[in-house]
Amino acid sequence: MKNFFYFVVIFSVFFLIGCSPKAGIDPHLSVEEKIEIKQEFNSLFVGKWNIENNSDVSSKSIAQCYINSLEFTSEGNYILKVSDLNDSSKEPRFFNGVYLISFDESDPTKVDVDKIFLMQENYSEEASLPQTGSVATFDSIKISEQGDLSFNIIFGQQTSDFCNIGQNLSIDAKKEEPIVSDAPEDSNHFKIQKKWRLIRIDAQSAGNGDTTAISDPLCKLFEEEWESRCVETPENPTSEGCYPSNTVVITFTGYGTYLWAFYDVQGKPVHFEDGRWRWVEKSPQDYSQFEVDFDQSQEYNQIISIVELSDDNFVVEERQEETVNGVTFELIFKYGFQPSKFNYTPENCNL
Repeated sequence: MKNFFYFVVIFSVFFLIGCSPKAGIDPHLSVEEKIEIKQEFNSLFVGKWNIENNSDVSSKSIAQCYINSLEFTSEGNYILKVSDLNDSSKEPRFFNGVYLISFDESDPTKVDVDKIFLMQENYSEEASLPQTGSVATFDSIKISEQGDLSFNIIFGQQTSDFCNIGQNLSIDAKKEEPIVSDAPEDSNHFKIQKKWRLIRIDAQSAGNGDTTAISDPLCKLFEEEWESRCVETPENPTSEGCYPSNTVVITFTGYGTYLWAFYDVQGKPVHFEDGRWRWVEKSPQDYSQFEVDFDQSQEYNQIISIVELSDDNFVVEERQEETVNGVTFELIFKYGFQPSKFNYTPENCNL
């Protein structure tokens, strides 16, 4: 119903303003009315959009990418997942960053959405809006009364190593329902929904009457990521300039999506892993445990317990069992996060 009310506000405002005005009533929108309509549009776009149609309207000779998924967050960020139309063996590519909405106010009696610009993650907002999105530009944007969205997308310069810049897709999309619709605003459900940087890992192995701490688990994580991406194998030839990662950020959204993003020593995003998450029903305390699908198995296969969650601190615990030579060990991992916008000095892992 919340989405419906958004449309009621938007379309009723348009309807009332569009009616023939009575004598002495100014049909023009006030500044306050324009701001309210823009805020409603911003709220409307937030969410995960199921892509129902990818129609290529550009030259077939340059067609390459299609959109798997698109999500806008309440913090003004987006997650765009694209695949290669011609090569299904390629891993999908993720783009995330800041999105900006351009409004058409040429008619003083209404406000329309003109374009949406998808910018790179380190985009610094300027006094005026850009002409095009560095990642993508949406235009010909239409919103139905049922809440369906259609638009054209043109890929930008930041996608040139994966998509063709001249490609133009026509997209139809329908918004998913959030995973929870009735959570209190001060609950963990809302606190978790942001970008968190992993700053520490405490790990230990317990079994056979002994408990052993695992040394440098955060550096081991970066080492494993670097080896999977950069170490030469017949299937994965090494390219020059393949730098190790030294920081990783996870984004949780209210629509059951999470996205890990690894950044190399130059601050460039080099590896992404996405999955689904949801709250565990009947957990000891509301919104204190969640489960994740981290291997695309379409099953939620790992439970994570929240140790602490506030606006500036997030700590979770994960437990796994492993059997070696008939002896069962329990692996206990505790992960500490801080908001990604906080200052952070990466560990020197000497990779």
